[in-house]
This record gives sequence, structure tokens and C-alpha cells, in this order.
Amino acid sequence: MWSIDDPALADMANMQIRATEVLEKHDDPILFTSKVGFEDYLFLNVMDLEDGFIFVASSITEEAISLLKGNKLSILGALRSGDFIVVECASDYVVRRYWPIDIDRFDQSLLPDPGAALSLEIDGVADTVDQAKSYFSIRLSGGTLNHESMAFHQFKKMVDNAYVVARKLLAPAEVKSSKSQVYDFQITEPEFGSLIINIERPKLPRQEIVSNYFKGDAISQDELSKAFWETKGKTLNNLRELKNALDLGQLDDSTVSNYAFLIRDISSIFPDRRDAFSDIEFSGEVDGSWRTLKFDGNDTEELKEAHRKFFEKPQFVTGVISIINEGTLNVVIKVLGTNEVRCNFSAEDFAEMKAMEHFQTGNIMRAHGTIFSRSRRDIMNCDSAAAIFAKTEASN
Repeated sequence: MWSIDDPALADMANMQIRATEVLEKHDDPILFTSKVGFEDYLFLNVMDLEDGFIFVASSITEEAISLLKGNKLSILGALRSGDFIVVECASDYVVRRYWPIDIDRFDQSLLPDPGAALSLEIDGVADTVDQAKSYFSIRLSGGTLNHESMAFHQFKKMVDNAYVVARKLLAPAEVKSSKSQVYDFQITEPEFGSLIINIERPKLPRQEIVSNYFKGDAISQDELSKAFWETKGKTLNNLRELKNALDLGQLDDSTVSNYAFLIRDISSIFPDRRDAFSDIEFSGEVDGSWRTLKFDGNDTEELKEAHRKFFEKPQFVTGVISIINEGTLNVVIKVLGTNEVRCNFSAEDFAEMKAMEHFQTGNIMRAHGTIFSRSRRDIMNCDSAAAIFAKTEASN
């Protein structure tokens, strides 16, 4: 932790700090930009002395200043965006001495809260420049995460789970379960401290490939891009409703039923006691403004229990038969907008289905049983033979 008694540098002594643009002030400027040499710096007053001030400052680009002023980047994010220094000044803003340090060595209680924007009317903005420019962002924080290092297996697990969740949350139902050859996302360099994964706009496939997933309908690249954008907006709006229900203590059976598949889609990234993080944030632009939804450890525990109670009980599932495994007495079906489901049957029930006229891949199966959620393919233990329909019959 930095202390004012730490050895300081004095080569800036007697330089007077002159505000280029004041972004916040009371009696004196609180937050402003100023030139230090040829570089722009953002200054924040964190402590008043008897005869001067303590500022924290960071070099800052024009892009970061623009994002900050546009309430797309937090004040803390702006301070983290460049080289960080602590500066002691006299009351006339003449520098006495300064300390170039890592921002994490500074008392975090003296810095703005994460997500705090310039405007007090806006909350939950991006904490990094890349996040502010991203299409969608997943942030894992709390626990033992820090900026210095991370266990390799933890990093792999978090990135793998974030990848699975992003594909579920951001893709239209028609292509949600498709392979990465159909569509994929680019990401910027992950950031430690909290693990922030910033996702850029989806890399879309050739038109003839994706049209196969939209029941053969021709769909243009612009239409597909719009479908992804609308799915992202719907996801963030639903996450907001889910978070509101948690905050109000209204996660009842009706709410869980309404958002059951959303809860399932994000469940694979929920932390457990072995994970290095405790909180999850989902962020992105909706209706022209940045939205951040944070679920802390208590939220995810409540959602995990709701998820278990809802899915681990008998229910009906309907989907297209994709695989028939006679040797292991199971059938894999594709359910629109969710995971594939492997349906396990008794020998008697499987034999009954095998005798049905339409028991073949490409047709529709409606099964009943207890489902267990998995990250890639759910498992259902069926309690009876399933109903089978011809694809054309089901569509009618």
C-alpha cells in the first residue's frame, strides 16, 4: 500500500498544474485534465492538506477522455487507462513531489467506485476502454482475483465457461446450438484483476450457410446482424428483470418459470467454492446506453437453487431427433433456443418407440422426465415412451 512517507520523485517540482478542462468542481477543481509535458493527464483530488492537495493522475488518450465525457467510461476506468501517479501540490497547484506507482497500491477507498460515471444520474458504465467499446462484456470479479497473476486452470475454466455462456446469450435461437464454423466472436485481450472478457461484434458466416438454420429462408447479412443485435438487447433486458426480481426478493416460481432458460444459459458460469471469483457482470449497449447487470455471490446461490428446483423435476421437452443410439437406449434431440438433450429410456419404452412409424432422425419427439442441466448437452431420464411426430405433421 502506498504511503505519503514512501520515497518520492522531485523532477516535476515547481511545475504548476494548469487545468485544460474542468470536468467536476466544488470550490476547487476536483476532476480535470492538464498537460504534463506533451501528454494529457486526468487529475482527481483525493485529499486536502493544510497547505495543498494530494491528487492522483493518469495519462489519458483523447479516446478515453471522449468516452469518459460521454458517460461510457467510468472515472476509475479512465484513471486505470494510463500511467498512474500520485502528486502532492501546494495550494497554488505547484508540484512538490510525486510517486509513480501501480494504481492497485493506492488506497482504493479514496478512488471512485467501479462503474461510477461523470454523471450522477448514470450508473454501471464500463471500467476499461476496451469494455466501453465492446459489443458485449463478461466480467468475473471478487474472490481471490488480482491484477498480478492467476492459476492457469482457473483462467481456462473461466474463459471456457464465458465462451459457452456468450454463445447462449448472444445468438438467435436458430443458430444458438451451431458450431463455431457457423458464427464466432472476436475478443480483445482479457484483463486481470477482475477477469474482463470484451466481446466484439460477431463474425458472421456466408449467407448460404446460415440460411440452413433459418428453415431454409434466405437471410441477408444485414438481417442476421440485426437478429444478433436484437438478441443481445433482449438478453440484457431480461437480465435486468431477473436482477430486479432478486433485489426485491421476488424470485418466486412464476418468475423462475418466465426466465428458466435464461437462468440455465448463465448457470454454467456460476462460481462454486473452488473458484477464484464470486461476482458476475454482464454489460453491453441497449437502446443507446450502456447497461451493466451485476450478480454477486448471494444472487448466484439463489439462482442456482432456483435452477435446480425448476429443472430437476418431471417436465415435457420437445425437439427434433438428431441422434438415435439403440445400443445405449437414448435419443438426442435439438430443442430450439437451448442445449441438445439426451433422453434416456428403459428397454421397454425404447422398444415401444422403435416400433413407431416416425421414429427416425429429423422428426419431432416429445418426451417426459427429469432433466439435468449440463454445459453442452442436457440429460433427461424419461419415465415413459415419448410421442413421435412426423416433421410435417408437427408443423401443422
